[in-house]
Amino acid sequence: MKSSFLASTALCAVLAPNAYAADLPTVKGPPPAPSMAATPFSWNGFYIGANLGGLWSQGNVTTDFDLGGSDALSPSGVLGGVQAGFNYQFSNVVIGVEGDLDWSSAKASNTGLFGISTISHSASLPFFGDVRVRAGYAFDRFLPYVTGGVVFADLHDGVSAPGFVPPLSLGRSDSTGWTIGGGAEYAIDNHWSVKAEYLYMQFASQTQTYVNGAAYSFKEKDSADVARLGLNYRF
Repeated sequence: MKSSFLASTALCAVLAPNAYAADLPTVKGPPPAPSMAATPFSWNGFYIGANLGGLWSQGNVTTDFDLGGSDALSPSGVLGGVQAGFNYQFSNVVIGVEGDLDWSSAKASNTGLFGISTISHSASLPFFGDVRVRAGYAFDRFLPYVTGGVVFADLHDGVSAPGFVPPLSLGRSDSTGWTIGGGAEYAIDNHWSVKAEYLYMQFASQTQTYVNGAAYSFKEKDSADVARLGLNYRF
C-alpha cells in the first residue's frame, strides 16, 4: 500500500504543472505590420524636354496656264527642338496640351523643263512650331496617346525663271496648317520619361499669280511627316 501511495504522489507531481499551464492565458505576439500598397504613378503636372528625329516633306507646284506642268520636290533632313506641356490625369485617362519648336535641315531644289519652259523650283522647311492636345490611357508608367493641333512653319516653296519678262519669282515664306499623330511615353522614374512620336502635317495651299501680258497662276501645296524621339523632365 505504501508503494501505491508513492506512485500516486509521483503521478500527481507530473500532471500538476501541465494542468496549471493549461489554465494560463494565451500570450499572443505583436500583429504583423500592414503591407504598404504601391502608390500608382501619376502623370499630372508640367514638363519640359527636347527631341531629335527626321522630317520628310512634299512640296508640289502646279500651274493652270498655257505653259502647263507640275513639279514635286521631297525635302528631307534631320530635326531637333524643344517642347513643353502640361498633363492632367483622372483615373487612367491623361489629357494634356503640348507645344514645341523644331529646326530642320530639310531642303531640295531642281531646275528643269516645267511645261515648255525652264523654271527652277526650290523647297525647304527650316523651322516649325505647333500647339497640340494630347489624349492617352495610362498603364501605370506607360502612356500611349493620340495628338492633334495647329502647326506654324517657316516654309519656303517657290518657283523662279530669271529669263521671263518680267522675271518670274513666286513663293511662300511661311504657312499655317494642321497636324495629327500619335506616340507613346514611358516614365523612367518620377521625373524623367522618354517618348517616341509621329506627326503628319498638312499646310494650307496657296495660289499666286504671275502677270506677263496675261495672268498665270501657280498653286503650291505642301505636307510633311515627322518622326522623333524625346526626353521629358516633369516637375
